[in-house]
Amino acid sequence: MALPGLLRATLPLRPSIASFMSPARSQVLPRSSIITPTIRSASTVTSDPTPSQETTPSTQSSPPITPADLTPPSRLRAYASIRRTGTVTSVGRMDRTVRVSFRHRAWDRHIRKHYPKETHFLVSDPNNSLREGDVIEFSSGAPKSRRVHHVVERIVAPFGTPIETRRPVLSREERDQERERKWAAKYLRREERRLGSPVDLAGIAGLEGQGLAEGLSAAELIHRIHGANERIGRVKRLVLERTAAAEAARVEAGAKARAEAKAKDEPKEEQLKYE
Repeated sequence: MALPGLLRATLPLRPSIASFMSPARSQVLPRSSIITPTIRSASTVTSDPTPSQETTPSTQSSPPITPADLTPPSRLRAYASIRRTGTVTSVGRMDRTVRVSFRHRAWDRHIRKHYPKETHFLVSDPNNSLREGDVIEFSSGAPKSRRVHHVVERIVAPFGTPIETRRPVLSREERDQERERKWAAKYLRREERRLGSPVDLAGIAGLEGQGLAEGLSAAELIHRIHGANERIGRVKRLVLERTAAAEAARVEAGAKARAEAKAKDEPKEEQLKYE
């Protein structure tokens, strides 16, 4: 063999020759294709449910709801109220809410003098019965939202449209009834969602077959069921405790004053007897 042939024989094989001598892809795939269908067929086999595994719906009826199953509701909060008189300056920008201008006098600590001041309030108008320019009387202590804490009480002097053609302004009693109705509806929704069944207040109160629950509202039935077990908030409980303590101190002071007055009158009566 010539020298160039010997050198060519000692050199490594070229990539084209190596790929030609390696096993082809088509020769390897049939072996893997034989194994994969068996794996797939084994993985897709599912066991059919037997009749013994089928669940039957339960036919047990739920026990009747008793007053002990209900959560005592929280009492409605009573807010302090102050009445003011103002003029409606903006109507129609918000639903059932108007803007009222209240003119008063403010004390300036720097110049030490009273000067006129104008304060604007957002007042709730439940029936949309106010018009711009009306002079109204409104009160605080009726929070409706983050910025609305006042409600209209009455129209002092209407402007433009007569009062007879407008929707009436709700009184305080009507507002309290509407507030109790919403409170009772919210309490019923919460208890029905918690217990998972409808709540019959008349049946729980024991008035279902007596015909006494026809004239009672849901709020009155709730008060009848729970009575004195209604939950009281922390602030309300503190107010009641302080009020009771002040009342007890007042009664004790009155009894002490009457005892002292009686003790002072006894020597005078004895002296009159001897005379």
